[in-house]
Amino acid sequence: MAPRTPRTSLPRDRPEEAVRLTLLSQAGELLSGTLDRRRLAALAAQLIVPRLADWVALYPAADHPNVSSSWTPEHIWHREERRLDALRSALDGWQPPLPEESGRAHTAGAAYGEWPVPVASPYGQALPIPLTARGVSLGTLVLGGPGKGGFAGPTVPLAMELAARIAAALDNARQYAEQVEIVRGLQRSLLPPSLPTVPGLDIGVVYEAASNSDGVHVGGDFYDVFPISRKVWGFAVGDVCGTGPEAAALTGLARHSLRLLAREGRSPVTVVERLNQAVLEEGELAGDAGRFITLLYGEVEPRPDGSAQLVLVCAGHPLPLILRQDGSVRAAANPQPLLGVLPEPTLYAEDVELGAGEVLLVYTDGASERRNGRLMLGDEGVAAALSGCSGMTAPGVVARVRQAVVDFGSSGTRDDLALLALRAYKG
Repeated sequence: MAPRTPRTSLPRDRPEEAVRLTLLSQAGELLSGTLDRRRLAALAAQLIVPRLADWVALYPAADHPNVSSSWTPEHIWHREERRLDALRSALDGWQPPLPEESGRAHTAGAAYGEWPVPVASPYGQALPIPLTARGVSLGTLVLGGPGKGGFAGPTVPLAMELAARIAAALDNARQYAEQVEIVRGLQRSLLPPSLPTVPGLDIGVVYEAASNSDGVHVGGDFYDVFPISRKVWGFAVGDVCGTGPEAAALTGLARHSLRLLAREGRSPVTVVERLNQAVLEEGELAGDAGRFITLLYGEVEPRPDGSAQLVLVCAGHPLPLILRQDGSVRAAANPQPLLGVLPEPTLYAEDVELGAGEVLLVYTDGASERRNGRLMLGDEGVAAALSGCSGMTAPGVVARVRQAVVDFGSSGTRDDLALLALRAYKG
């Protein structure tokens, strides 16, 4: 029989050590459960008050994006909630003193006797502790109102240990926030900043990246609407296989290549063929031949009578749908090979007439493959949602279809969703 691992027990003969271990254990458990700085500040206050102090204030670092010109705590808590307003008013504009910059690092783990030391605050005695991690200043933790005994004995070392854990949690939150902002910036760069105004054409768009457990996600779906000439406009909806930086790179390649090729006066088929070559070459250079794109590329010319002439190439993409004036819905194109697989796919253009008041809807499989248990919305479900949109504007159409997709599934979006509607009208 293998020897039994001895159980760790709290030192009953040393109650102060038991309190310390319990508090630090709770801190580790609570602080590791979130990456939101505001929630971390609230949890830190709950850990400190009333165990170590009567009140606590968390000040942001001087270079924190939310810091104001005057020193204002980003979170305050008092053991007596009725005193919060008085505490907040007293601390407003007060800067907690920190150790002089002397060339050495001052951290929450500095030896007691050097720092921190109790100071006088506008609300009684206080103990300011710098919060740093990985050499980055994350703010200042201020403990206040320790009672008759003051900040003495084991209180200061315990507060410093706790501050070190709070600083580590805040640093994780900082890095996470920076990563999220980078991802959001990258995602924004892959989509047009705004929709153009096209006389005789009403445009509606919905784009939603898939939900993710950590919220950090770069979607593979994209859309675009752009001018080709004075009368003709290009539009596209695509879906890149996969997610992340690799998919983002291919998304950027596709969107900008379409604009460049179309404005060179190439035919829609040639535009898509050249994009297919670019995707294949990109895969060879990156050593990843498994990347592919589904794409609906089109060009539209609005007419004075309120109709519009379209030319479509549907490369492996869900078939676009047309909502006719009588409320009927039909596919507007036929399926063709997706991009990034065959060196010379057989592609062709299809002419489509869009009457005044009629709508073309282009969508990605985030709509048609929405699931509810074993059921899938499917192309038929998208068509059924579109059939109820007669008389609606293009933004109204995509909003109605999106709501149908959301209502069908009981869980969050697991795939990117892009919807583009074009409605012809007489201006």
